[in-house]
Amino acid sequence: MENLKRNLPPLTSLVAFEAAARLGSFSDAARELNVTREAVSRQIRALEAHLGLSLFDRSANSTVLREWGARYFETVSGNLENIARASIAIRGDENESDPPELQIDPDQERILIVDDMPANIRRLRDVLQDRYQIAAHTRAEDALDWLLAGGEADLIMLDVRMAGMDGYALCRRLKAMPGLARVPVMFLTSLDAPEDETEGFAVGACDYIARPFAPAVLLARIQVQLDLRRTNRALEDLLERRAGRLERAEALLADIRASLSGYDA
Repeated sequence: MENLKRNLPPLTSLVAFEAAARLGSFSDAARELNVTREAVSRQIRALEAHLGLSLFDRSANSTVLREWGARYFETVSGNLENIARASIAIRGDENESDPPELQIDPDQERILIVDDMPANIRRLRDVLQDRYQIAAHTRAEDALDWLLAGGEADLIMLDVRMAGMDGYALCRRLKAMPGLARVPVMFLTSLDAPEDETEGFAVGACDYIARPFAPAVLLARIQVQLDLRRTNRALEDLLERRAGRLERAEALLADIRASLSGYDA
């Protein structure tokens, strides 16, 4: 029994898998479990890593159980239901309570998407949401208001052509604000002329990507910018600490000089 227990996957992963397999959707499972889709996906990835195989066939528009995933679901689903019913009976509670939230990584980086085409946002969300928190707006003005109201992003992805304020104008505004100037901005757009790309870099973007994009390449380029942001933050923190030590050392030297000058008098 001890050997068997060591090979059990985490219960949270089993709960997330059972809900996604039963409902046929990670998003529906997230709503049922009262967590984010990213949390469900992360738990299922952990289960797949534990088992050493992929349980679902995934695409941008669907999530389908594989044959061995379906067999695993038949075993897991019945046992989880039995455990839940036994727990309710022990508590003496006839009403099923809301399930507890799965653990969500608070350090997961957030990407802000600004694009006036909802289909583009959905496509990007499908590619990014398993790795990052996502915030999205269809108007540049709304995105700017959200940021000024305290919204935070580790990277901002902009379309160029948008009704009202376009992506270039929004990028200029962001780079002119001390609190937002250091947030990396990437353009993801259908405009692929050299002058468009040149304008993107001129207004302060760190990268410029033309549609259609390859998801793996996009993810790699995003990760490069986020790695650079973390490195820059670490260097800034180091410089601040050194500057603080230098100020304290200079203050100490000034006190010593003042003391010595008193002796000379």
